[in-house]
Amino acid sequence: MAYTRSSVLTLEDFAKLPTSTVWGAIDEAYNAGTNPFRAAGVLTSSPLISRSLTAGEGIRTEVQSWNDLEYVESNISNDDPTDSATPLKMDTKLWDAVRTHRNVGVSGMNLVTDFAAVDPLAVLSGRVANYKNTDEVNHLFAVLNGIVAGDATAKKFTHEMTGGFDIKEVLKAVQAKKGDNAGIVTTLGMSSAHYLELQLANLVDTVPASEANTAFQTVAGRRIVVDDRFGANIVGLGAGLFHFGTAPQARKSVEVESAASAGNGSGQETIWFRWKSIVHPMGFDYTGTFAAKGGPSFAELNAASAYATATDEKKIPLVVIKPAA
Repeated sequence: MAYTRSSVLTLEDFAKLPTSTVWGAIDEAYNAGTNPFRAAGVLTSSPLISRSLTAGEGIRTEVQSWNDLEYVESNISNDDPTDSATPLKMDTKLWDAVRTHRNVGVSGMNLVTDFAAVDPLAVLSGRVANYKNTDEVNHLFAVLNGIVAGDATAKKFTHEMTGGFDIKEVLKAVQAKKGDNAGIVTTLGMSSAHYLELQLANLVDTVPASEANTAFQTVAGRRIVVDDRFGANIVGLGAGLFHFGTAPQARKSVEVESAASAGNGSGQETIWFRWKSIVHPMGFDYTGTFAAKGGPSFAELNAASAYATATDEKKIPLVVIKPAA
């Protein structure tokens, strides 16, 4: 019997499914959802990264992006057949990156509930997809925290306000760091407390769902992402600052484990899901260290030594605005 999605009624049925079917259902649920950073375009899916993960490159790897065309004065046309113009070259930039091998197990009463549903695979894959979305945002914050820690002295991206939180001071900070390139900062990340201050000052505008996929809020023309992990800082972010990719682990990306002796012999089943992922800040090289063979933990990504600027910081859509000391 060929086991398909419609065949799944029990855990035993699930165990016989091709892993491609399981991950297809997870990806379907994952792509149907989102997180605020993906919705704002700050976190961008990269087919190049996903292909590199599938190809099985090493833990320390590279991610690729297209460079802007180098500017030289445009050619003046003439009628001399011997006067040949030199075309500009489309080339790429490689950033040193790191991938992680991650996993999560689902067991116990969760499985009992899931397999009592009409479509057990849909319920279980939705649960894993939601988990991956949360894990992805935690991964982004780990990388961001490492960059902020590494910039404590150089202050290439960090600006301290002279007074309290004020949107005028935020806009001045963005301009101070990016100059005439300030427009690349399209999103402001802030805590719920700072967001409340903007609401009380009647500075928040809402773009309704009729004009976008989902409604979202803006201030001074910039999208707002609210997350208390920003703490006292206001963080200016831009489109494509973080590129990410994910792929199932090549070997045993889905595995059902049965522990017959658990529960004093009543038994317990666990389903393990394993995948590879990269979340990389464009314009930076990964320079950190890690202990596990599966790549760095979030704590290791938090380290000040984890990332180094590898291009003109004015071109990187990142500004970290700190309160006055």
